Amino acid sequence: MGRFWELEVSGHLVLECGSCREQMVLLGREDDWYSEGRTTFACECGAKVTLANRVREENPIWKLMRELSTS
Repeated sequence: MGRFWELEVSGHLVLECGSCREQMVLLGREDDWYSEGRTTFACECGAKVTLANRVREENPIWKLMRELSTS
């Protein structure tokens, strides 16, 4: 039988790659990532994505995430 872990998340960030427009969701707050020293991430296309590539709330992914969390 497998193990199950429950993780309480303090927030999330959505980053968008400037090359291919792929979006990635990071769990946690922006300050959490800075304190861990993780500010650069690799996109599947090979480009580098930083916390400066954060998507603002008007993006459709935010709307979808809100809808999923309230259903």
